[in-house]
Amino acid sequence: MRSNDSKQQMLFGLVLTLLGLAFLLDNFHIFDVRRILPFWPLVLIALGVLKLSQDSDARGRGIGFALIAVGGLLTLRHLGVFDFRWRDFWPLILIGAGVLVMARGRLGGGGRTGADGVELHAEDRIQLSTILSGNQSKISSQSFSGGEIKVVMGEAQLDLRQASIEGTAQLRIHVVMGSVKLFLPPDWRVSVTGKPLLSEIDDKTTPPLMSSKQLLIQAELVLGGLELRN
Repeated sequence: MRSNDSKQQMLFGLVLTLLGLAFLLDNFHIFDVRRILPFWPLVLIALGVLKLSQDSDARGRGIGFALIAVGGLLTLRHLGVFDFRWRDFWPLILIGAGVLVMARGRLGGGGRTGADGVELHAEDRIQLSTILSGNQSKISSQSFSGGEIKVVMGEAQLDLRQASIEGTAQLRIHVVMGSVKLFLPPDWRVSVTGKPLLSEIDDKTTPPLMSSKQLLIQAELVLGGLELRN
């Protein structure tokens, strides 16, 4: 699991680095970025591959296949392999949505969901990944030890107000063009470290006067946001 996560982070880091380098060279008239613009749909294909590698449910795999298909069609069109008009193929969106709805109804959800649509977790650790989508989760564990949250072009909300910590918990947060919002108990001390790049960390929590419960957050943000509140 850790190996797959590291490979995904390396891929996203490589894509962002190459894009930044290309635009930097273009600004200094060393390289014409228009030479690679026809290949921008490859980013969609990469996102689709990551989605397939992370999600095993029907909805996640459907989104992954859709991203790969759209990215492939756009790449072939820009290369002049064949031409097509979107107005001829837009019904495929309805077909794909219908297949996903039927598959989801047949397979059912993988976790317990409350009446308000919030995923309920009782585990001591959280492993949450969302790409091009949103997620709302709530943890009630009385011995929460931390975990990892990954968001790419999406939004995640994690409610920990009913959870408790025995000493110290560590939570790693990775965000690329998305946002994460954490709701924390008032008796938790919070420490945030990380490298926000063109991002914002907004800590609205009120530090307790005395508490042995501490949450250590390591945040890596790229064009994203992290909000903490009680």
